Amino acid sequence: MINKPFVSIILPTYNRAHLLPRAVETVLSQTFPEWELIIWNDGSTDETVKILDAYHDPRIRTFSASNQGKSAALNQALKQANADIFAFLDDDDCWMPEFLERQMAILRAQPELDLVFGNFRNVNVARNLEEDGFRQNAPGLNRLHTEELGGGAKHITGGFLEGISTENFIAFDTVLVRKRLTERVGPFNTYLKNGIDFEFWWRAGLQGLQAAFTEEIGLIRYKYPGSLSGSEVATRLNFLRTLDACAEASRQAGKPETIELLRPAYRNTWQNMISISAQQNDLNGAFVAFRTSLKYGFRLGSIRLLLRALLTRS
Repeated sequence: MINKPFVSIILPTYNRAHLLPRAVETVLSQTFPEWELIIWNDGSTDETVKILDAYHDPRIRTFSASNQGKSAALNQALKQANADIFAFLDDDDCWMPEFLERQMAILRAQPELDLVFGNFRNVNVARNLEEDGFRQNAPGLNRLHTEELGGGAKHITGGFLEGISTENFIAFDTVLVRKRLTERVGPFNTYLKNGIDFEFWWRAGLQGLQAAFTEEIGLIRYKYPGSLSGSEVATRLNFLRTLDACAEASRQAGKPETIELLRPAYRNTWQNMISISAQQNDLNGAFVAFRTSLKYGFRLGSIRLLLRALLTRS
C-alpha cells in the first residue's frame, strides 16, 4: 500500500465462508474510501482461504494462522495495522454505506475524542425480528451524562462505567478508536471467551476514556439460530470470568470502589443461570444459581425465576 490509510479495519473470521463475502462487500461499498481492510483468518477449516484468495483490491490484506480465538486474532491483526484509527467488523455483520464517513467526520472535528460509536440494528434471524440496539440498551445509555457536539454526536461527560455496567450499549462493530487508546489500555484479553469488548471498554473507562456517540444506525448485526442450552451455560460462565477480569482491572487501577458497579451484572448473570438450569431440568443448578444471585442483592425476580423452575420441574 503506497499511501497511508486513514482507517485500518480489522475483520477476524473463523469458518464463516458463507457469510464473509457479504461483510467484505459492505466495506467495499463505503463512501469513505481511504481505508485498509485486514482480514485475519483464525484457522478456518471451510472455504475461507479460497474466498480470501479471490480478493485483489490492494486495500485488502489477508492473513491466516492457527486457531487461537478472537482476542488473539484481533491483537495479531492490530499489529499489522498502518492507520492511526481502527475499526472492527465481525464476519457476519454489515455496515451501512456511510458508516465510516460519518464516524470519521466526528473524530476529525473532535481531536480530543479517543473513540466514537453509534447505534445499530439487531436482526434475530430465527425469530425474523429487528430491534433498535440503543432502544434495547436504554437503561445503560440513560445513566450517561452527555453534551451535544457538532455533526449529531453526543460527548459522554460522565457516568460511563455506571452506564456500561448496566447495559453494554457499545456494539463492537460501530466503534472507531484511535490507536493511542489501544496503546494506553493494552491488548484484548486472550483469557476471555466472550465479553471481550466489554472488558476492554471497562479498562478504557477506568483510564478516563473520552468517547462520543451518534444515534444514527451504522451497523446491521445478525443473530443466527442458536446454540444448545449447554453452550448457553458456558456462555454465562465465561461472562462471569469477564466480570472477574473487570473487577481485577479496577483493583489494578487503584479504583476498587468501581467494582460495586459490577454487582448488578453479576446478579443478572446468575439469574439467567436459574432459567437455563430449569430448561435443562437441573433443579440443583437452579438452587445454586439462586443462592449465588442473592450475594449481589435481593430481587423478587430471582424468586420468580426459582418458582418457575420448580413449577417446570413438577
